[in-house]
Amino acid sequence: MNIVRDSKMIRRAGVLAPIAALAVSLAACGSSSSNSATSTTGSATTAAKSSFTIAYVPGATGVAFYTSLSNGMKAEAESLGMKYEYQGAAQFSPAAQTPVVEGVCTQHPSVLVVSPTDPVALAPAINACLNEGIPVITTDTTLKDTSKITSQITTNNLQGGQLAADFIGKQIGGSGEVAVLSLSATASTQVQRVQGFQDELKAKFPNIKVVTVQYVGQAISDSTSATNAILLAHPNLKAIFSVAETGAEGAQAALQTSAAGQKVINVAFDASPSEVKLLQAGKLSATIAQDPAQEGKLAAQFAYDKLTGKTSSITAKVQLGDVLITSADSNEASFSKYFYKL
Repeated sequence: MNIVRDSKMIRRAGVLAPIAALAVSLAACGSSSSNSATSTTGSATTAAKSSFTIAYVPGATGVAFYTSLSNGMKAEAESLGMKYEYQGAAQFSPAAQTPVVEGVCTQHPSVLVVSPTDPVALAPAINACLNEGIPVITTDTTLKDTSKITSQITTNNLQGGQLAADFIGKQIGGSGEVAVLSLSATASTQVQRVQGFQDELKAKFPNIKVVTVQYVGQAISDSTSATNAILLAHPNLKAIFSVAETGAEGAQAALQTSAAGQKVINVAFDASPSEVKLLQAGKLSATIAQDPAQEGKLAAQFAYDKLTGKTSSITAKVQLGDVLITSADSNEASFSKYFYKL
């Protein structure tokens, strides 16, 4: 409060004294009120942040990529003063993931982060969250209709497929038969990696033929069975490209027990601990590594920005780069930063 003093009207010391005392009293009250308001506002802001909850539903549990992504998200969320929850299904499938998403949304988290196993089949469950006023961010995979999604964070999957094609093309001399193993025929990352691989071969190595694309799901044993069948049908096969980590592990199990398989180049996607061991042992020729921890970190940051009104800081679509790591490179310290952490 400001007190205006007219020097012409206030002349006597007897009058000045009480007015001065009153001014001091009012100033003290104003200071106390201001400090109290600041303290209350600060406490309210802190309380609001601590009540924010990010819930993450991965494509599947027990997968090094998603675990690394979750670890990055959790660390960033907690550094921003937010709570973090993680729930998922063991199988990479819409049927397994849908009820998890539905269950998480009934708990009404502040933000849902999800890696959809199908761009269409997961839409109803995710839209139900959006209709409840829960912002949604996708990581790794995404939906077909992204118009209501706060942000999509993924790797450059087309580039990853291209890197694999360039490596295989050079390794097998620009001609021969190759096969592809994929988790899913519809998941956005899987579709783009296969597309990038096939398009690059057509453009640069027209004498290389993709004899089959097999959709093997999450189980390593299914990839092993599929690889055995491919080797029987195509005894002159020169390379297999697996566009997800479990596919490469299953393929290697089949290749090492087959005489024909000993000559087949095995190229993977991801850098899980088990894949790194195969890579360093020379049983994988190369792998395409992503940066899942950074995907998770960005998801937590964008979630926080959404909740605190800093929407101008959010990038609607993020594509992180990939790194090709060969067996020879894998033992160099400079590449260890790309290995996924569990």
